[in-house]
Amino acid sequence: MQSPYINIHSHRNITPPHIGIRNYDIQNFPINTEFECNFSIGIHPWHIHKTNTEEALRNIEIFLENPQLKAIGECGLDRSIAVDIELQKSVFTSQVELANNNDKLLIVHNVRAFADFLQIMKVKQPNIPILLHAFSGNNDILNKLLKFNIFFSFGKDLLDERSKGYRIIKKIPINRLFLETDDSEISIEEIYKVASLKLEITEERLKNQIYYNYKNLFL
Repeated sequence: MQSPYINIHSHRNITPPHIGIRNYDIQNFPINTEFECNFSIGIHPWHIHKTNTEEALRNIEIFLENPQLKAIGECGLDRSIAVDIELQKSVFTSQVELANNNDKLLIVHNVRAFADFLQIMKVKQPNIPILLHAFSGNNDILNKLLKFNIFFSFGKDLLDERSKGYRIIKKIPINRLFLETDDSEISIEEIYKVASLKLEITEERLKNQIYYNYKNLFL
């Protein structure tokens, strides 16, 4: 039996035979929603300024009762936007605690804020796995992150040879690697194809490894 394609982070429907996690933002999201696949939910830093964060955190706790909820996020830190970074750190820390207390993977958005992220990791010392989606750090950042239980996901940036993701993916331990489509219309098959060429391994071996990584976290 062939391993399925794992799409670890998508804002679009994930339909069989693919497997993965669809991400929803908590903003204006109905509590009584029915889900077609495993999902994550969180307060994205882009939306903090237009979200009642206290109510949103309470609603995430309600979603935790759903067995299809596999992760909290995407949440995180972004210094490229006009949202106060201290507010971002407060809301992100609350979600780190919520994920840690409920043994859920945390899906993290990080832009120009790895120092802030690492400081929170050092203080909170979460025991849960953490997924940095669309990872674009450098070697120094990667070496610091590898000290924690962090996984790294790559998507459409792999199609751009000038991107940081394209350059760093070969440095990622393969047992900490995932692939994603995020909000793009590029297929997960295309991303696997490009990743396997970049990593110089067969696509089947890549699928087997990422499926193994997925099973270790969720099955």
